[in-house]
Amino acid sequence: MICDLCSKTGGDKVIHKFDLDYLKCHHCGHIYADVSGYDYVSQNETANGELSDVHDSKHESKRHIRGYQALLAEFKQYRKTEKLIEIGSSSGAFLRQAQVAGWQASGVEPVAASAEVGIREYQLDITVGVLEDAQYESESADVVYSNAVIEHVDSPSDLFAEAARILRTGGLFYADTVNIESYTWKFLQERWKLVDPRVHLHLFSPDSLRKLCAAAGLEVVKMTTHGVRFHATRADRPQGFARVMDELRKAPYSYAARRNLKGDNIAVYAVKI
Repeated sequence: MICDLCSKTGGDKVIHKFDLDYLKCHHCGHIYADVSGYDYVSQNETANGELSDVHDSKHESKRHIRGYQALLAEFKQYRKTEKLIEIGSSSGAFLRQAQVAGWQASGVEPVAASAEVGIREYQLDITVGVLEDAQYESESADVVYSNAVIEHVDSPSDLFAEAARILRTGGLFYADTVNIESYTWKFLQERWKLVDPRVHLHLFSPDSLRKLCAAAGLEVVKMTTHGVRFHATRADRPQGFARVMDELRKAPYSYAARRNLKGDNIAVYAVKI
C-alpha cells in the first residue's frame, strides 16, 4: 500500500486486529490500516448509523453544548467572512451552536440519515456527502472544523488540502482525532477500542499531523491533548474504593497529558499561510 502522508510504499505490520493490519510507514512513520479488499466505506456507514442516537443526543446535552461554546469562543478571533464549515457534521449539534453564536454555519455529512435529521428537524445547511461534494468557494471560510473525522477518511492529505483551499488566508483549520502516541496506547495497546482498522484507517501522532498541515500550506499554531484510560471498556473499570484509587493513580498522567501531548485525544489548530 501507499502511505497517504509521504506517497511511498513499504511498511511494517505493527498491529493486527479484526483480521486486518496496521502498517507503520518505513519512510515517515505514519500508521495506517491495510484495508485491501475490505469494504471500509460500508463499515463506516454502519458504525456511524449505529451511533446516530448518540450524535442526536448531543443537541440537548449540556456537557456537549458547553464544549461547543468554549471552542466557538476560541474561534471568534478568526471571524471575518463569518463562514464556518464543519466536516462530518452528523445531525448538526455543533452547527446549531455555531449559528447561535452568529456564524453562517454549514456542513457536510456522508451518512444521509444523520444529515437529514439536521436538515429536517433543525433547518441546518448540511450537504449529504464528503467535503469535495459541497464545492465550497475558494478562500471563503474563516474556520473549517472537524471532530473525530480525519481518522475515518481514505486520504487525510486530500481532506487537508481541500480544507486549505476553502479557507481564506489566515483562516483556521481545526481537527481532533485519536493520538497513537498517548499514555492510553502505552497502557492498552491493541485493546484500546479506538484502535480499530475497520473504521479508523489512520492513527495520528503530533508529528504526522504537523506533516499533513505543512503539506497543505497550513501552519500549526496550537496543539492540545487530553484523556487517559487504564481500561479498555467501562465494564472493566473498578467500583467503589478501588475506583477512587484508580482515579488517583490516573491523575498525574491526566495532568501531564495536557502538557506533553500524551493525551488520547489530540487537537490541531492550523492557519492557512
